[in-house]
Amino acid sequence: MFRPSPAVVAALRGLVDDDALALALGARRPDLTGLLLGAARDHAALPPVLVGAACRAACGLLGERHGGHSIELRVPPYAAVQLGFGTGPKHTRGTPPNVVETDPTTFLALVTGRLTWAEANVRSSGAHADEVAQVFPLV
Repeated sequence: MFRPSPAVVAALRGLVDDDALALALGARRPDLTGLLLGAARDHAALPPVLVGAACRAACGLLGERHGGHSIELRVPPYAAVQLGFGTGPKHTRGTPPNVVETDPTTFLALVTGRLTWAEANVRSSGAHADEVAQVFPLV
């Protein structure tokens, strides 16, 4: 679950439907993941505060859906998440053997389906790193 800062809420105003924003904020435990990823899908250029928030929210969702310890997905400087697909070594500390890293713009384009894995500028290492391709798009 992503808890928004006041700066994130302010940046979302005008980009997403006011009723949807009010509904998400009115929840007992605010979760704006869907709104952030929708904004990333609908607007190619987001303010930096929303880029960071969308990257953190997407990594959180990936961790919920595909949590594990065999692959680390990095989106510097905003987020990183450990994923697992039932293959590869279990990573517990230090630098993992399977790492995937990309910039925030590319990551959000992958998450929203505006870019395919084959088209993306993604750096990866390890025999199992390309398994991350199966999680995209998220929305």
